[in-house]
Amino acid sequence: MDRARLSPMSKILYVVPGVGLDKQELLRRKSILNSFATSPNAVEVEAVEQGPESIECFYDEYISIPNTMKLVAKAEREGYSAVIIGCFGDPGIEAAREIASIPIVGPGETSLLFASILGHRFSILTVLKNVFPTLERIAEGLGVIKRIASMKEVGMRVLDLAYDVEKTKRRLLEIGREAVEEDDADALVLGCMSEAFLRLDKELERELNVPVVNPVAASVKMAEALISM
Repeated sequence: MDRARLSPMSKILYVVPGVGLDKQELLRRKSILNSFATSPNAVEVEAVEQGPESIECFYDEYISIPNTMKLVAKAEREGYSAVIIGCFGDPGIEAAREIASIPIVGPGETSLLFASILGHRFSILTVLKNVFPTLERIAEGLGVIKRIASMKEVGMRVLDLAYDVEKTKRRLLEIGREAVEEDDADALVLGCMSEAFLRLDKELERELNVPVVNPVAASVKMAEALISM
């Protein structure tokens, strides 16, 4: 495959490292991922067969990695041009890059890099305080830890975010406003893929008047950029 440019043959695999999503939700997420892709149907979605329901702490992250690596290796064998690790915590991304020669994209890494370009200081709006250490680790690795104005929690488990979207939206607006008005954040990041797939970022931007990085869009565009280069 010619990786010097993005072509209709370029395929991206979005690997879901948990088992908590049903087939209908996986198809919905595939549709959203492809809405950001340059080529129609460029992104395929596959979930691990065994793993945690969701990833909300280091333990969840670690038990998700072995089966995630199996899908990464499979993706390269099957001719995919890039892989997106479908969790904001980027579980196992270093190992994935060791075993594969194709680009491996982490939504967490990518979103924090974009946020550091969009704003002087940014805040991350995530699910629970449990994941703060993971986000700090990603930021430290990228060298952008000093750019974080704050990290805010919605206070809801990952799998509960979609049960009451209006409640989730109200909470994101509340903590987003705190970040902007009290912490001087001039950009925001949705720090969970299940938050991002609710597609509330544009509404948050209109209400709060700051850029909001959606890691779904960011990771697809980063994968395409890496493939084209």
